[in-house]
Amino acid sequence: MKLSAAVRGLARYGLFLIFTLSCIFIIGSVIFLRNVHKYYSQTYLKAEKQILWNTLDNAMKGKEQLDVVRRILTRDLVDLQTGIDLSKVLAYEKLPWLVADSKGLFFASNTAKFLLDNGDTLLFVELPQTLFNSFLTSELADVLLVTENGQIILSTRSEMSGIITKNKSGFAKLNDTVGYLHFEDLQISNARAGVFIPIYSYLAILFPYLLISSAAMIGVITWMIFFWRFETRLIGAVKTVIDSVSSSTEQITKSKDVNYVPIRTNIEELNELQDSIAKLLEMEKASQSEMHAMMNSLQDTVNELEEMQRILQERNTQIIATLAEAIEIKDTSTYGHSGRVVSLALDLAKELGLTDPADLEAIKFGALLHDIGKIGIPEHILNKPGRLTLDEFEIMKNHPIYGEKIIRNISGWDLVADIVRHHHENIDGSGYPDGLTADQITLRAQIVSIVDVFTALIEERPYRPALRIDEALRIMEREMVGTKFHPDLYRAFLKVLNRRISEFDTHTQ
Repeated sequence: MKLSAAVRGLARYGLFLIFTLSCIFIIGSVIFLRNVHKYYSQTYLKAEKQILWNTLDNAMKGKEQLDVVRRILTRDLVDLQTGIDLSKVLAYEKLPWLVADSKGLFFASNTAKFLLDNGDTLLFVELPQTLFNSFLTSELADVLLVTENGQIILSTRSEMSGIITKNKSGFAKLNDTVGYLHFEDLQISNARAGVFIPIYSYLAILFPYLLISSAAMIGVITWMIFFWRFETRLIGAVKTVIDSVSSSTEQITKSKDVNYVPIRTNIEELNELQDSIAKLLEMEKASQSEMHAMMNSLQDTVNELEEMQRILQERNTQIIATLAEAIEIKDTSTYGHSGRVVSLALDLAKELGLTDPADLEAIKFGALLHDIGKIGIPEHILNKPGRLTLDEFEIMKNHPIYGEKIIRNISGWDLVADIVRHHHENIDGSGYPDGLTADQITLRAQIVSIVDVFTALIEERPYRPALRIDEALRIMEREMVGTKFHPDLYRAFLKVLNRRISEFDTHTQ
């Protein structure tokens, strides 16, 4: 890495540090704000609810409470004690009910008036502003009691009483103060408890954090300024040396004889570095001819290895083809079957969009050797002129297992082994040897399976003559599509077959 690049890397590190501190500041601020909001919302709303329920509960029990008015009213809102009709100043729809009027009825100040169900009568409870303030006063948050239409009935700041809010949580402006407003429902149908947290409350909590973060940011920026100044001086001192060294090395690459003369600077470390470079260049000239000789020898070795690789690959292919032919020699009824399966399976794989060389190679050799396990099946079963008995078929069903055992011995052929073992599996789970279903059978194995079935139907067998193509397809559509093969796979197979129909017509004639 060049010195300038390293310096730029350090500069990027400084910028990244500034960015990280900014992110930490922002994330920390959000966490602080959320915690402040959560604390005030939960703490003050819980206290407000507790005061209301305790006061109303004591009123229902008939307990006398200081600064709380309790009256028994008829359902028509007539005070049973004084006989005064309060229907002109009170109204309700459901019980319990918060009267939507903050003016005091029995108190001169703002009050909250509740109507509670008291059997055949109503219980009227009036809470003054003084009771609300005595328990909930806070300089950093205001507690509110709000009606269903958003009117503030009581607040820890009396000047907010009567203000109409939007009655939903979010930022709002109340009494020329901007802050966050949060509401929660009460067990009174037309009443909600609220808390209003002014913006300055958040700032007051965040001030120490802002102070520390700002100090850290200023420190990093100051470090960046000093670093950039140092960078300018350092790069200027190094550039001359770099240009001289670059010129000398360029001449060396052009096979020119160069004697590097160090340029003295005021930086001792750079002078020492130039001396070392001069020695290295002398050593380079001495070893360059030796390196050329080694490269020529290495190229000859590479050519020999490539030739050996080509020969080994050809031999491997011959061995595999011979193995496939050995299978067909034992099973006389399937001569040429594997080769036809290979060709058609590769075309079907490409039709389905398979392009991975590993998949195509696995399909090629899997199709070629899918019946290799028949080596372990007795010849009297393989070449039996009639249909197999149940016991014979159970023996025949072992050939995919035998085949997999053989293929597993070849390193790197796991995909081929999968095709060999599962080319007789059906998507409905009725196949063998493992009874796999659609999602468990690889597409590679399904491709070889459908091609194997088709070519087997149009080939002559000891127990039946070869079928025409239309007969084979009719059997596959009627008995196998949807149970042995997926319909989409079958439709793709038909497209491939239509392109090569003349080839298979010739085979079946």
